[in-house]
Amino acid sequence: MNKLKFIIVAIAFIFISCTRSETVNPEKDAGTIILNDSSDFNGRLFVYTYDFYTNNRLAADVYLYTQYEDIQRDLFLYYKRTQSSNAEADFGYLLQGNYYIVSRSNNRADTSLVQVLGKREVKRNVYLK
Repeated sequence: MNKLKFIIVAIAFIFISCTRSETVNPEKDAGTIILNDSSDFNGRLFVYTYDFYTNNRLAADVYLYTQYEDIQRDLFLYYKRTQSSNAEADFGYLLQGNYYIVSRSNNRADTSLVQVLGKREVKRNVYLK
């Protein structure tokens, strides 16, 4: 009787553990790369950094935060470094909502709030003192 139970369990185990496997063909199964934003709830954010006193473009580190408390904890969502030639930080497509921007260059800094809206490009100028 024990042998019969063992055989039934073994057969059931074999049927359960058998899986169907397929090989992946990269040319046939290649995923689509999304180059544009197609969401109604995403907007694009650009931040431009300037010197407060001269209005010249300024190279700076720009940090993106979701909450003010994250600034105090230094838990940024994203980081970009601008160059003095274009002073642009492109954060790409973000979910609509409010974000905090902290920009730093040497001993200058600025913190500001920006609202990203769906299907819109938001351009924020930041002047560092």
